[in-house]
Amino acid sequence: MVSSHDSAAPARSTPPPMARRPEHFLFVTDPMQSHINPARRLASRVAALLPSARVTFSTAVSGHRHMFPHLTSPDGEVVQGLVSYIPYSDGFDAGFKFDPDARGVVDAYGERARQAGSETLAAVFARLAGRGRPVTRVVYTALVGGWAPAVARANGAPAALYWVKPATVFAVYYHYFHGHGDEVLRAVSAGDPDAAVRLPGLPPLAAADLPSFASMASPGSRNYLTLDTLRDVFAVLDDEHMPTVLVDTFEALEPEALRAVPGLDLVAVGPVVADEPCRPCVEVFQPNDARAYLDWLDTKPARSVVFVSLGSVVSVSKRQDEELRRGLEATGRPYLLVARKSGGVGDGRGMVVEWCSETKVLCHGAVGCFVTHCRWDAALESIAGGVPMVAVPRWGDQPTVAALVEATAGVGVRARVDDSAGGVFGRDELRRCVEMVMGSTDGAAAVRARAERWGQRANEAAARGGTSERGLRAFASSEM
Repeated sequence: MVSSHDSAAPARSTPPPMARRPEHFLFVTDPMQSHINPARRLASRVAALLPSARVTFSTAVSGHRHMFPHLTSPDGEVVQGLVSYIPYSDGFDAGFKFDPDARGVVDAYGERARQAGSETLAAVFARLAGRGRPVTRVVYTALVGGWAPAVARANGAPAALYWVKPATVFAVYYHYFHGHGDEVLRAVSAGDPDAAVRLPGLPPLAAADLPSFASMASPGSRNYLTLDTLRDVFAVLDDEHMPTVLVDTFEALEPEALRAVPGLDLVAVGPVVADEPCRPCVEVFQPNDARAYLDWLDTKPARSVVFVSLGSVVSVSKRQDEELRRGLEATGRPYLLVARKSGGVGDGRGMVVEWCSETKVLCHGAVGCFVTHCRWDAALESIAGGVPMVAVPRWGDQPTVAALVEATAGVGVRARVDDSAGGVFGRDELRRCVEMVMGSTDGAAAVRARAERWGQRANEAAARGGTSERGLRAFASSEM
């Protein structure tokens, strides 16, 4: 028993726990519109999920300039909504034009972008740290994947790849670079489009459904840059332990592909187009007059309009343009056609524009069919909008996307092209395909019903409590 006059040693006070520094996510992407848009939307989602976190978005100066053409300085910083924007330079601030006839131009772009991008992105890190807001997490897209993770590591920030294409395409590329390259090249070069290719963890794929590896493997081609860059991306991932890859897809659509790659944690976070938070903050590359086509759609009956957009990276030939217009006229349905150097009303039934917001068009109730080249973000927007598709894949991974549209989800039909005429998609084929998804047959009705069901699944996945929302929340809240 301790007497009252015994003096006890003073209690040692426990210092209060140090407050955890708020997370600061830096999203890094190349200046391609098809990469900027989904990455920007994902950045907005992370900002909405974690209000206490800071989110900064960085693309090359040329892409930054397209997003914010009003800036007096092309590399000026912008705060819009919940996201701050600070560009880096890839050495091509005025943009880069591919010239397939110029030898070595593709290699020159990659090397210069790597060097300039690494230096100027490091400067972005330093600038943010100097303001007392050091970057703690990095999310990057594939075309900067050969160098951006190294900059992140040098600044003590863990990095995760954001794959803006299907999980199936990721798995195909992974296996191509991990022991199955010769098998894939033999299949795509054999001349039999129906030849089955079996890759670990994936259902059999027809040779015609694989990415265009034959052209990708040709040094000097535009596609070679893609394959060479992806080789670097997978080499970076191979050096990490169980790296996280965020994928713009959802569990119900690609359950096998999300588990087809050993040693990597593929997390479905899509579709980022569904129930988009801060939607007014994510529209980019739009001209001043962006209402005319929406006003025109407002005058059309529900699910009556054929919407056609075949992309801007690869130009449509004059013959293809003519076949498209004649085919659309032959359908007898109203149509909205996106084509270069065009504008206004077409033949009385249609409207031809140089640009439109695919997101807004595919969400419009008047649209009944989407004729698409199968860029993944466009196809995913169509799935989320419940709009059936006519798939016209042209290059890269678009054939794989077309297979997902037609065979996996059953929400569209793949058009036949005339290879003897340079891959032209003829007017009669266009009319046939449109009828297969918009016509009065039982088959067309079944396609529309499946499209509606997949639209519901997509939106459920992205909504609060859905599989993709939970996956993104767990990633954003974790300590990597």
